[in-house]
Amino acid sequence: MTRRSVVLLSLVLARRERLMQQVGRATVVVPGAYLIANGGHDRQDPTFWYLTGVESPYAILVIAPAAGGRRREALFLPERFQFAGAQYPLADERFRRAVWNLPIRRLFPGPEAQRATGIAETYPLSEFTARLRQLATSSDTVYVPDGGARLYAPPGMLPPLSLGQQFAGGVRQLLPGKVVADVTPLVAKMRLIKDQHEIAALRRAAEISAVSFREVLKALKPGMNDLEVAGLMEYVWKREGSPRAAFGPIVSSGPPAVSLFTLKSENYNSTDRVMQAGELVFIDYGAAEFRTYTSDLCRTYPVSGRFTDQQRKYYEIVLEAPEAAIAAVRPGVTMLEVIRAAARVYRKHGLEQFEDVERMGVDQVWGVMPSPTHYLARHGGLTAYSALGSGVRDLGHHIGLEASDSRDYSQPLAPGMAFTVEPKLYIPQLGIAIMIEDMILVTATGHENLSAAAPRTVDEIEGIMRAR
Repeated sequence: MTRRSVVLLSLVLARRERLMQQVGRATVVVPGAYLIANGGHDRQDPTFWYLTGVESPYAILVIAPAAGGRRREALFLPERFQFAGAQYPLADERFRRAVWNLPIRRLFPGPEAQRATGIAETYPLSEFTARLRQLATSSDTVYVPDGGARLYAPPGMLPPLSLGQQFAGGVRQLLPGKVVADVTPLVAKMRLIKDQHEIAALRRAAEISAVSFREVLKALKPGMNDLEVAGLMEYVWKREGSPRAAFGPIVSSGPPAVSLFTLKSENYNSTDRVMQAGELVFIDYGAAEFRTYTSDLCRTYPVSGRFTDQQRKYYEIVLEAPEAAIAAVRPGVTMLEVIRAAARVYRKHGLEQFEDVERMGVDQVWGVMPSPTHYLARHGGLTAYSALGSGVRDLGHHIGLEASDSRDYSQPLAPGMAFTVEPKLYIPQLGIAIMIEDMILVTATGHENLSAAAPRTVDEIEGIMRAR
């Protein structure tokens, strides 16, 4: 085993131990990624990976109590050709075993899987249902990730079940009389605090994304398509050792950037426009992954190489907001205090005027985030809603195995937490759409900006573009 494999093994063993200390005599069942789309990334389910370090799809982890206060761990894996060439087992055994269908970088039941995971029992996936009944015999409760997010259905129709909900339903049918509970909140809480190896991966992911932003500044000019920016960044990531992006491209220039987030779910491919001189380009695509951990950075740059006076004015206000927020980050502080530090900057510069529905008109009141109107109100908080009618966006999100990682803002900040700080400003009538997003690590003495290498000050941005 490589040194990295040994380290990962020690980490996942400790994580499984911590999880079982929380659930007592319950059984835990966690499936890995499955039903991988043709052409899709073979990216493991984050909860499963966190507990096993296994990249192979279609696998299932079971942890169950055993006699004498011990526990049994079992890993169910597909046999070598079980899913070759398709999402489901192929009927034609001869075709299934053709050499071109041989999976690569997969674990199979047996000694190799036992050594890689520290799990003593490894079985073919086909034995899962029979063995789960036996493994869960002494448990009254079975924990599974139930995929609790509700999917949309037209009025009058029941919403479809997610894959996680389907799996949880299958476990209920398989183990009648058992209480089936959601393991996701327990693992999510564990994932809030990153260990030194997770922090190193996050730091490297942020460094790779920062390199790509510098390359963008050297190439950016009128006449480029938004897609070229995304493509250049993806090339740089792969050159620097990142296998993939954490999410799809979010690059938008000119007027469409003002509505990028309002219409993002409707404009499925909003990244496709030729940039014009004098415009800003909004690049929320610092999304390089490294060793399964992701970065998430955003920068806003002038297409022509210089900010106009008006662009510079508002850009420096938006830049002042994260500086104030980041300065407030330290152990023991609540996330609400950090958000309010940014909101106070916006209030100081009078940006509440852009949240005034009567003055601006409903169609022009979009985006001062975090909202000083809301967060600096007497009772402004993280769960309340403003008079604008929709939930008020806060300042960012935790980051780790997912771009929007497990988060619990009820907990004070603690060393090892990592989250984004991403104030935004949208002024439709001025064509202003600015966001600056950084990755912040809480340390024992304060904080570290993991993404500081991505150019963000006006002088730095214009200097790089001038020198090319």
